[in-house]
Amino acid sequence: MSATAYSLLCASTISFYTMSLDQSADTSLTEQLQTLRVATLRRYGLLERYLTALRQTLEQSTRNYASAKQLYSTWDDPPFSPQTLGQLLRTIADLGILRVHMHRSNRNRYDLTAYDQTRVDQLAVIVTDERESATG
Repeated sequence: MSATAYSLLCASTISFYTMSLDQSADTSLTEQLQTLRVATLRRYGLLERYLTALRQTLEQSTRNYASAKQLYSTWDDPPFSPQTLGQLLRTIADLGILRVHMHRSNRNRYDLTAYDQTRVDQLAVIVTDERESATG
């Protein structure tokens, strides 16, 4: 990889991780997902694999501000580990699908009142299209 390509990759990675929610609304979800795939393929893979279960977790919650532990406890037989759920929540917060609300104990609480179901629908379509184009 050339030095220029490496610099661009690093810059895009940094900008993805430092992106505010206001900026994420201005950037297309497709562009954000491409940046995620290039910057952290593991996080992209987790999102692709567990998007349906993550969506179910968020939509079944009765809490407005939930921790990952509280969301995880809603499952009788969870499809992912608590750590994976935490990574997934952070990823969709980075994508502007929900907001992180910091609690006094420094544990993340997620603002489920800001959950953007339309954006999740868009994300599901993009991920499905990318998966189908990769296999076919």
